[in-house]
Amino acid sequence: MDFKSMVNENKFTLVVSLPENNLELAKAALEGGAQAIKVHANVWHRASGHTFGTYDDNRQFLKELIALCKDVPVGLVPGGEDAFITREERLEVEQMGLRFFSSYLHHLPCYMMESQTLTKMAAIDDTYDQNTLEAVRHSCIDILECSIQPGARYGTPLNYADILRYSHISANAGKPTLIPTQKKICPDEVKHLYEAGCKAVMIGAIVMGKEPSAEEVKKVTGQFRNAVDKL
Repeated sequence: MDFKSMVNENKFTLVVSLPENNLELAKAALEGGAQAIKVHANVWHRASGHTFGTYDDNRQFLKELIALCKDVPVGLVPGGEDAFITREERLEVEQMGLRFFSSYLHHLPCYMMESQTLTKMAAIDDTYDQNTLEAVRHSCIDILECSIQPGARYGTPLNYADILRYSHISANAGKPTLIPTQKKICPDEVKHLYEAGCKAVMIGAIVMGKEPSAEEVKKVTGQFRNAVDKL
């Protein structure tokens, strides 16, 4: 099943964003029940504090990760403000078996939206407004990543004002919404995301730690998977 179909058809989906590009952590996430795994290239990642290498640096890792994950969809943040994979590299990752990409809208080259095989997950930030949501509704974006928390609020507790914002986006964007753990979301708060109309949560460094052990990744992933399965 492709990532778009998974998110649309599942009651709720658990994605794990690895704090570092490490096969042992990926294996731990799979053992914990991750339904999809996302990794990075060409970016500095605010939540983890890590700098991820170029696509060339990560090419072999991506091949091995896709082989490890088998039917579990693998996604990639292909770049950020300073660098991004090229059109040719996009075609290469499609051939590798990558299933989706994730990128902030303001970093996203138009050629990424030409893919016929990758699920297109685009992220809004805290500058979004109603006009943004209306444009998203009429776009070819498949999944909307709600990365709406400003950096100063990373790692702070989730509150009900956040839930209402997520609910408003989910009701108005016309696309399935995924919530990344920019806030320190707890497993027992997953039900509030679901009730707000969200379709997926993506856990990462804020809830797993910046340099977690494989056991910690497996444990936290398992806690979130249990919460998802209870919905």
